[in-house]
Amino acid sequence: MTEKAGKKPVANPTAAVPAILFALVLIGAGVVLGREALLKLGALDGPEWVGPAATHLDGLTAQQWMLPAGIAAVVFGFILVLVAVRPRRRTHRALTEPNVWLRKGDIAAVARTAALDSVGVDSATAKAGNKKVTVAVSTVAGTDTSELKSSVATSVGDALRPLASAPKVRTRVRTTGQTS
Repeated sequence: MTEKAGKKPVANPTAAVPAILFALVLIGAGVVLGREALLKLGALDGPEWVGPAATHLDGLTAQQWMLPAGIAAVVFGFILVLVAVRPRRRTHRALTEPNVWLRKGDIAAVARTAALDSVGVDSATAKAGNKKVTVAVSTVAGTDTSELKSSVATSVGDALRPLASAPKVRTRVRTTGQTS
């Protein structure tokens, strides 16, 4: 029995916000038209909104602002089309194990923990990007920083080996305090 591969985790589409706003506008138009229908059926009392608005718009002629507004509407529509077809950004990194993913923050946590396990490291911070992981470690005075730097890079690289595409590991060592 073969297992079907799952979908890659990606961010919400960029078009989600404009789509929600457009849906709200359509809901508002539906409410207004529903009110007009209930007025015509006699279920509601009150003044009409659509008829007077249409009568007011009927007598308009071309104005100076209409050409720039039309161009702006076309540009806005083109931007919305581009947003709709834009690919979603990747939010997780794949591991060599099928259908297992890690977020950037999780990769940074793994790198930080691996750096803290190295002998001579007092504290460590890590930041993960799409293609590299930056680890900054602090050590006490008197520690060989070049040896510590290679040791941290090796341990972080080993900890991140399960990733399908290994990121570049960048290590910075800072000496703080006095010899213990």
